[in-house]
Amino acid sequence: MTGTADTTGDTTADTTDAAGWGLTEADDRLHPFPSDEPLWTETVWFSWMVPERRLLGYVYPVFRPNLGVQFGGVTVYDASAHLPWELPVRHWQQHIPLPELPDLRDARLADGITLRAVRPGHTYEIGYTSDELTLDLRYEALMRPLVSGGESDLFAHGGHLDQPGRVTGAMVLHGEAIDVDCFAIRDRAWGPRRDQRQRRVGYAYGTASATEAFLAISGPDRQGTDRVWAGYLMRDGAWSPLVAGERRVERDGEGRPASVRITGRDELGRALSATGTVVSRMVFTPYPSMFAWCSMTRWDLDGRPCWGEDQDVWSPRRWRRDMVDAPVARGADS
Repeated sequence: MTGTADTTGDTTADTTDAAGWGLTEADDRLHPFPSDEPLWTETVWFSWMVPERRLLGYVYPVFRPNLGVQFGGVTVYDASAHLPWELPVRHWQQHIPLPELPDLRDARLADGITLRAVRPGHTYEIGYTSDELTLDLRYEALMRPLVSGGESDLFAHGGHLDQPGRVTGAMVLHGEAIDVDCFAIRDRAWGPRRDQRQRRVGYAYGTASATEAFLAISGPDRQGTDRVWAGYLMRDGAWSPLVAGERRVERDGEGRPASVRITGRDELGRALSATGTVVSRMVFTPYPSMFAWCSMTRWDLDGRPCWGEDQDVWSPRRWRRDMVDAPVARGADS
């Protein structure tokens, strides 16, 4: 993976060929890292959901190889609660020692997470075992990923990929067996992640089928408009990166996203229109200087219903300034 933006539109002919997507087996390992960057960070994120229960989960181990530590873990949220200590599952670890660097193609991590790359860049098995939750999931890519890097302070010298897929398998939550069969998304990121540099970011995605999906990554411009600066649109089997767009958020009385409107245009000139209603949410604080409302969202994607998520990301300092000390109007937020 070069870490440069992939801006080539393609069709379904490429959706079964990971090599044609710009991925190699090396992208399922830890990426090379400079020995003089203590905060070099590599993440693995798989999500899954059970729409009829308004339930969404993350498997999210994070590695800092120069510090010799792993942190992160597994989270499950639904409509029953949104505070971290009230979620159905919040198994979050800090500073687990890494006596040796894991091979993420086939890893059994100290916190109970297992990862196996069945087919590089395409198919993965994800497991987890604890007293509250067990997972036996299989992720299979639906289409090529969005590959990017170097466009923010977070990963100025690294890379990022975002890829929708189908997740099947089973979970046992507090003793209850629950089948999983959904469309979801995974991402990978590598680069220096330094505290106190968190930008405001919107990360909204939805997947209706193997041929219909979107991802919009946005942030406020100097006028405060939340502009889409990366993402993709998959329509009728043709994948293309987004080149322009806007995200507008309707907030409730506490400032939480209640509905989200995404408009945009891809490299092929096609218009994107997605309107989402939040059905459940959680407060997510994976890093000291990151605060996010992560919201499971039912989207209308160009007239087609689908499920996904809206991640409304802030620094705690910015949230306190804009939404607590001097709150904006609790209406449309762009």
